Amino acid sequence: MTGLIFAMRRVPQFLAAFALAVAAVVMTSPAPASASPVAAPAKCPAFVLSDAVKEPLVFHARVTGPGKAGAKGQVVYPVTVVKALKGVTGGSNLDVALNPGVCQKKSLTANEDYYFFVQKKGGTILAAGSAPRVEEYTDKLQAEIAKEFPEVIAPEPQQVSFSEPASPEGQKLVEVAAPGVALVVVGILGLIIVMILGRRKAS
Repeated sequence: MTGLIFAMRRVPQFLAAFALAVAAVVMTSPAPASASPVAAPAKCPAFVLSDAVKEPLVFHARVTGPGKAGAKGQVVYPVTVVKALKGVTGGSNLDVALNPGVCQKKSLTANEDYYFFVQKKGGTILAAGSAPRVEEYTDKLQAEIAKEFPEVIAPEPQQVSFSEPASPEGQKLVEVAAPGVALVVVGILGLIIVMILGRRKAS
Protein backbone atom coordinates (compact mmCIF):
# COMPACT_ATOMS: atom_id res chain seq x y z
CA MET A 1 0.00 0.00 0.00
CA THR A 2 2.83 2.33 0.80
CA GLY A 3 4.39 1.65 -2.64
CA LEU A 4 1.16 2.55 -4.40
CA ILE A 5 0.92 5.86 -2.58
CA PHE A 6 4.52 6.64 -3.49
CA ALA A 7 3.83 5.90 -7.16
CA MET A 8 0.75 8.14 -7.13
CA ARG A 9 2.84 10.97 -5.70
CA ARG A 10 5.43 10.55 -8.49
CA VAL A 11 2.84 10.84 -11.32
CA PRO A 12 2.07 14.56 -10.85
CA GLN A 13 5.77 15.33 -10.58
CA PHE A 14 6.41 13.45 -13.83
CA LEU A 15 3.60 15.28 -15.62
CA ALA A 16 4.91 18.62 -14.40
CA ALA A 17 8.41 17.81 -15.62
CA PHE A 18 7.04 16.70 -18.98
CA ALA A 19 5.04 19.93 -19.35
CA LEU A 20 8.13 22.01 -18.58
CA ALA A 21 10.15 20.10 -21.18
CA VAL A 22 7.50 20.65 -23.86
CA ALA A 23 7.34 24.35 -23.03
CA ALA A 24 11.12 24.63 -23.31
CA VAL A 25 11.09 22.99 -26.75
CA VAL A 26 8.38 25.35 -27.95
CA MET A 27 10.22 28.37 -26.56
CA THR A 28 13.55 27.44 -28.14
CA SER A 29 12.25 26.26 -31.54
CA PRO A 30 13.04 28.74 -34.36
CA ALA A 31 10.19 30.92 -35.54
CA PRO A 32 8.90 30.25 -39.06
CA ALA A 33 10.81 32.29 -41.61
CA SER A 34 8.85 35.25 -42.94
CA ALA A 35 8.25 35.43 -46.69
CA SER A 36 11.01 37.36 -48.42
CA PRO A 37 9.80 40.58 -50.12
CA VAL A 38 9.27 40.36 -53.87
CA ALA A 39 12.05 42.21 -55.65
CA ALA A 40 10.85 45.16 -57.72
CA PRO A 41 11.34 44.68 -61.47
CA ALA A 42 14.40 46.32 -62.92
CA LYS A 43 13.85 49.59 -64.78
CA CYS A 44 13.43 49.33 -68.50
CA PRO A 45 16.58 50.31 -70.40
CA ALA A 46 16.57 53.69 -72.08
CA PHE A 47 16.46 53.95 -75.86
CA VAL A 48 20.01 54.18 -77.24
CA LEU A 49 20.16 55.10 -80.92
CA SER A 50 23.69 53.81 -81.49
CA ASP A 51 22.54 50.35 -80.37
CA ALA A 52 19.15 50.46 -82.10
CA VAL A 53 20.60 51.20 -85.55
CA LYS A 54 22.49 47.90 -85.41
CA GLU A 55 19.23 46.04 -86.02
CA PRO A 56 19.01 44.56 -89.55
CA LEU A 57 15.86 46.52 -90.46
CA VAL A 58 15.73 50.27 -89.82
CA PHE A 59 13.08 52.52 -91.34
CA HIS A 60 10.71 55.43 -90.81
CA ALA A 61 7.12 54.36 -91.43
CA ARG A 62 3.52 55.46 -90.98
CA VAL A 63 0.98 53.24 -89.24
CA THR A 64 -1.91 52.72 -91.65
CA GLY A 65 -4.40 50.86 -89.50
CA PRO A 66 -5.27 49.41 -86.08
CA GLY A 67 -3.30 46.60 -84.50
CA LYS A 68 -4.47 42.99 -84.62
CA ALA A 69 -3.71 40.11 -82.26
CA GLY A 70 -0.85 37.92 -83.45
CA ALA A 71 0.97 34.84 -82.23
CA LYS A 72 2.40 34.62 -78.70
CA GLY A 73 0.59 37.71 -77.49
CA GLN A 74 2.03 39.96 -80.17
CA VAL A 75 0.13 42.88 -81.72
CA VAL A 76 0.62 43.30 -85.46
CA TYR A 77 0.35 46.72 -87.14
CA PRO A 78 0.24 47.53 -90.88
CA VAL A 79 2.75 50.23 -91.84
CA THR A 80 3.98 51.97 -94.99
CA VAL A 81 7.69 52.76 -95.23
CA VAL A 82 8.25 56.52 -95.63
CA LYS A 83 12.06 56.47 -95.54
CA ALA A 84 14.01 53.23 -95.89
CA LEU A 85 17.32 53.31 -94.03
CA LYS A 86 18.42 49.67 -93.91
CA GLY A 87 17.03 46.31 -94.97
CA VAL A 88 13.76 47.48 -96.57
CA THR A 89 12.51 49.38 -99.64
CA GLY A 90 10.84 52.79 -99.56
CA GLY A 91 7.08 52.67 -100.08
CA SER A 92 6.81 49.04 -98.92
CA ASN A 93 3.71 47.92 -97.03
CA LEU A 94 4.77 45.81 -94.06
CA ASP A 95 3.26 44.17 -90.98
CA VAL A 96 5.27 44.82 -87.83
CA ALA A 97 4.68 42.74 -84.70
CA LEU A 98 5.21 44.39 -81.32
CA ASN A 99 6.89 42.12 -78.79
CA PRO A 100 4.72 41.74 -75.65
CA GLY A 101 7.72 42.27 -73.33
CA VAL A 102 7.35 44.65 -70.38
CA CYS A 103 9.78 47.15 -71.90
CA GLN A 104 8.23 47.23 -75.36
CA LYS A 105 5.76 49.76 -76.71
CA LYS A 106 2.30 48.32 -76.19
CA SER A 107 0.40 50.15 -78.92
CA LEU A 108 0.85 52.41 -81.94
CA THR A 109 -1.46 55.15 -83.20
CA ALA A 110 -2.92 54.96 -86.70
CA ASN A 111 -1.79 57.69 -89.14
CA GLU A 112 1.21 58.51 -86.93
CA ASP A 113 4.89 58.16 -87.90
CA TYR A 114 7.44 56.04 -86.05
CA TYR A 115 11.00 54.85 -86.43
CA PHE A 116 11.34 51.07 -86.38
CA PHE A 117 14.54 49.23 -85.40
CA VAL A 118 13.48 45.62 -85.91
CA GLN A 119 14.47 42.17 -87.10
CA LYS A 120 12.94 39.50 -89.27
CA LYS A 121 12.13 36.11 -87.78
CA GLY A 122 10.69 33.77 -90.34
CA GLY A 123 7.86 35.63 -92.02
CA THR A 124 7.43 38.06 -89.13
CA ILE A 125 8.99 41.50 -88.76
CA LEU A 126 9.42 41.65 -85.01
CA ALA A 127 10.20 44.56 -82.71
CA ALA A 128 11.97 42.39 -80.14
CA GLY A 129 14.72 42.53 -77.55
CA SER A 130 15.09 43.88 -74.03
CA ALA A 131 15.36 47.51 -75.14
CA PRO A 132 12.75 49.69 -76.88
CA ARG A 133 12.74 49.10 -80.63
CA VAL A 134 10.02 51.53 -81.76
CA GLU A 135 10.26 55.30 -81.27
CA GLU A 136 7.82 58.07 -82.12
CA TYR A 137 8.97 60.36 -84.93
CA THR A 138 10.32 63.72 -83.75
CA ASP A 139 12.48 66.37 -85.38
CA LYS A 140 15.17 65.71 -82.79
CA LEU A 141 15.23 61.99 -83.52
CA GLN A 142 15.25 62.72 -87.25
CA ALA A 143 18.32 64.92 -86.81
CA GLU A 144 20.11 62.25 -84.77
CA ILE A 145 19.32 59.54 -87.32
CA ALA A 146 20.55 61.80 -90.13
CA LYS A 147 23.98 61.64 -88.45
CA GLU A 148 23.83 57.83 -88.48
CA PHE A 149 22.67 57.62 -92.12
CA PRO A 150 24.01 60.78 -93.83
CA GLU A 151 24.00 59.11 -97.25
CA VAL A 152 20.26 58.39 -96.98
CA ILE A 153 18.91 61.42 -95.13
CA ALA A 154 20.52 64.35 -96.92
CA PRO A 155 19.92 67.90 -95.70
CA GLU A 156 17.30 69.81 -97.65
CA PRO A 157 18.86 72.07 -100.32
CA GLN A 158 18.91 75.75 -99.50
CA GLN A 159 16.98 78.03 -101.84
CA VAL A 160 19.16 80.69 -103.47
CA SER A 161 17.62 84.06 -104.41
CA PHE A 162 19.19 86.90 -106.29
CA SER A 163 18.54 90.57 -105.48
CA GLU A 164 19.89 93.96 -106.43
CA PRO A 165 23.07 94.93 -104.62
CA ALA A 166 22.31 96.92 -101.53
CA SER A 167 25.86 97.94 -100.75
CA PRO A 168 27.06 101.52 -101.52
CA GLU A 169 29.73 100.10 -103.82
CA GLY A 170 27.08 98.33 -105.90
CA GLN A 171 24.97 101.45 -106.15
CA LYS A 172 27.99 103.51 -107.22
CA LEU A 173 28.78 100.94 -109.90
CA VAL A 174 25.24 101.25 -111.26
CA GLU A 175 25.46 105.06 -111.20
CA VAL A 176 28.81 105.08 -113.03
CA ALA A 177 27.67 102.58 -115.65
CA ALA A 178 24.38 104.32 -116.42
CA PRO A 179 25.84 107.37 -118.29
CA GLY A 180 28.04 105.13 -120.39
CA VAL A 181 25.12 102.99 -121.42
CA ALA A 182 23.13 106.11 -122.33
CA LEU A 183 25.96 107.41 -124.53
CA VAL A 184 26.18 104.10 -126.35
CA VAL A 185 22.43 104.14 -127.04
CA VAL A 186 22.61 107.75 -128.33
CA GLY A 187 25.57 106.89 -130.56
CA ILE A 188 23.76 103.92 -132.10
CA LEU A 189 20.66 106.01 -132.77
CA GLY A 190 22.78 108.74 -134.37
CA LEU A 191 24.52 106.21 -136.57
CA ILE A 192 21.19 104.83 -137.73
CA ILE A 193 19.95 108.35 -138.58
CA VAL A 194 23.12 109.14 -140.57
CA MET A 195 22.79 105.91 -142.54
CA ILE A 196 19.14 106.67 -143.38
CA LEU A 197 19.96 110.20 -144.52
CA GLY A 198 22.86 108.94 -146.61
CA ARG A 199 20.63 106.46 -148.43
CA ARG A 200 18.10 109.18 -149.22
CA LYS A 201 20.78 111.47 -150.74
CA ALA A 202 22.13 108.63 -152.83
CA SER A 203 18.72 107.92 -154.25
